[in-house]
Amino acid sequence: MENGFSGYHPFVVFFYYVSVGVLAMFFNHPVFLGTICLLVVMANIAHDHGKTMKQWLPMLIGISALMIVLNPFLNSRGTHVFFYFRGKQVTLEATVYGIVMALSLVTILLIFISFNLILNGNKFLFVFSKLLPKTAFLVMLAIRFVPLLKRRLGEINDVQRIKGMTIASGNIKERAKNGMVIMQILLTWSLEEAIETADSMKARGYGLGKRSPYVPYKMTKRDKGWLMVLSILMAFCMGGGALGYGKIIIYPALGTLHLYALDWILFACMIVLVAFPLIVEGRERLNWKS
Repeated sequence: MENGFSGYHPFVVFFYYVSVGVLAMFFNHPVFLGTICLLVVMANIAHDHGKTMKQWLPMLIGISALMIVLNPFLNSRGTHVFFYFRGKQVTLEATVYGIVMALSLVTILLIFISFNLILNGNKFLFVFSKLLPKTAFLVMLAIRFVPLLKRRLGEINDVQRIKGMTIASGNIKERAKNGMVIMQILLTWSLEEAIETADSMKARGYGLGKRSPYVPYKMTKRDKGWLMVLSILMAFCMGGGALGYGKIIIYPALGTLHLYALDWILFACMIVLVAFPLIVEGRERLNWKS
């Protein structure tokens, strides 16, 4: 039985991730984006102590650094000029835009890391089974096959290494030959299991009648209550954002970064929405200790 944030109904969890993803692309104020990014990082740490996030950390840092450094040199728009590089002006506006884009992209990737940890294949299929049953099934199979093939490739490499056949030693011809053998074993193994899976699904009557979920998820009062709260907060954030709150003007000239009273109210609503997993996990731990 799942508990904490992962114990909530798949629709509630899916709505949360969609909402946070939209907000990460909707707001462009650095304070808003930085806070969303920080809260999503804390949510990842709460899920698995940040183990999965650490694997992606070098790539996230590299992408964000590349965007922040390169954007001012590729984009000359703006009025506040730092200096000139090869005749092109490097501006404050382009630098701020690079920071905003990097924060938004990193936050989206962090959301996907958390999404993969919480919304497993069964929950994903449950959410889309009525709307897009075949597409959801194909997406779930595709998502499952990436880590599966990676794990099998590692196992095949270990066995082949004991036999002295690796792609890390020998000349180019030998490495290519060993690599082809490994790929042949991987494809044969995967195709054989795919045929067995198809036969098993056919024997169980897949596609003949109405599909029933493997795990019967039920929407409880708690789920309905939080779904309503998240919907209200999301509507408020979208309404405030549509009026210009939580946003800054970057081009042609950088506007003020000052936050007004309504900005702070919107900011508080956004924090409650994005911190939903932290609120749930924190309450669970307090109940467990008491």
